[in-house]
Amino acid sequence: MTQVADEREPVVPVDRSSFNTYPFWSPRFWAGMRLGHWLKLLSRHGFRIHPSRLPWAMATTCAAPFNTGLCGLQQLVYGRRIRETAPVAPPIFILGHWRTGTTFLQELLSRDPRLTSPSNYQVYATNHFLLTEALVVRYLRFLLPARRPMDNVTLRWDSPQEDEWARITMGLPSPYQRIAFSAEAPPYDEYLDMEGLSTAELDAWKSGFMWFLQAVTLRTQRRVVFKSPHNTGRLALLHEMFPNARFLHVTRHPFTFFPSTLRMHRAFDASQSLQSAPEADGLERYVLRTGRRIYDAFLTQRGDIPPDQIMDVRFEDLVADPLETMKTVYERLNLGDVQPALAEFEKHVAPRKNYVRNRHHLPEYWEGEIRREWAQYFESFGYTCDEEG
Repeated sequence: MTQVADEREPVVPVDRSSFNTYPFWSPRFWAGMRLGHWLKLLSRHGFRIHPSRLPWAMATTCAAPFNTGLCGLQQLVYGRRIRETAPVAPPIFILGHWRTGTTFLQELLSRDPRLTSPSNYQVYATNHFLLTEALVVRYLRFLLPARRPMDNVTLRWDSPQEDEWARITMGLPSPYQRIAFSAEAPPYDEYLDMEGLSTAELDAWKSGFMWFLQAVTLRTQRRVVFKSPHNTGRLALLHEMFPNARFLHVTRHPFTFFPSTLRMHRAFDASQSLQSAPEADGLERYVLRTGRRIYDAFLTQRGDIPPDQIMDVRFEDLVADPLETMKTVYERLNLGDVQPALAEFEKHVAPRKNYVRNRHHLPEYWEGEIRREWAQYFESFGYTCDEEG
């Protein structure tokens, strides 16, 4: 089933020429998958690969058997130690819609010497990073582009990254699989809020998450900070798994993050997809639908989280005064003494004071749709429908 846009709805304009270059030699998100999982992804979509993307698909197919073998070796060498590793402390989860500042907050927290986040390499090579990370990070830095496709955030193998990508690498269902076959109907919407899943599906997801947490902990011996917008709608499940976890929820004006999320998806489609999506790709409606779904779940589940374990952080406050915001975060969530981390926070913030954010044009039609579909978001987090994004 192909994803088709309503021809009566305007397309939010995106200047594709402004996407940052993603070199042909750089690994795509699927490059770390094992052979069986990679073939399952292809067969699910009938191997409908655009001719221009065949070289990427062939490269991933060649890499997949090596990932499979290295996965087996990692399990042989580290399997028992992974299973016996306990978290240093309950995880910290950064939640929030895409393009609300979750990456910036994760980068800040990761500068605390007591904390860590999954790195780009750990999520792309989840199956064998304990064996190969040191070698690749040291000698193969050139494989990554300097910046992410959609913005000016620097990319390095050791940069913090979303844990959702690790689920792709492990072969677990994820809504991000939409990117692989971007011209078709998006899969796995049920994993946005974990509703309607069988006990076996939930157990597989939880088991994969725990394994990844234990593997990262084994490598770093630090408290782990996870960041994934998908986790926003999984709040109840994460609280069930980690009753003492802390949750940081970032908010931003929807008129800003909606077009920015569209740009992100289209930049991913251009650099990562195995298909060529049409200009009218239906992503506007998809972003509205997924945003509504994760926040229907989040706002329903939030009341069950103890107040000292969850707090909102406004993007506007975070960028205006990052250090004061972090002091408040540490105090409210009892994350320990903030003083040992302040110098590192300041080092991270200083060169970013002149960071240039992308500007977006949002047609009036979609402003109206955002007001209607996300009215609860505006009301819950104190944004007005007529203010600037």
